[in-house]
Amino acid sequence: MRRAALLIALAALAGCSPPARSASYFKAHPEEIGEVLADCAAGSHRGPECDNARAAKALIDSDQRLALYKHSF
Repeated sequence: MRRAALLIALAALAGCSPPARSASYFKAHPEEIGEVLADCAAGSHRGPECDNARAAKALIDSDQRLALYKHSF
């Protein structure tokens, strides 16, 4: 009985993890991208949040290149 209660409690805690932040969140908060990407590279952070942080970084870099291109005309 205790084992079943422990398994149920662990399953409930596993379901309580916060949802992954989206690429649009990271684009709006670029100061957090470096922290997340460093954690992803170190292996202490995994999952869709790493992909979203990479995607946001790519979007920001693309926007900066486009702005430089437009500025050259």
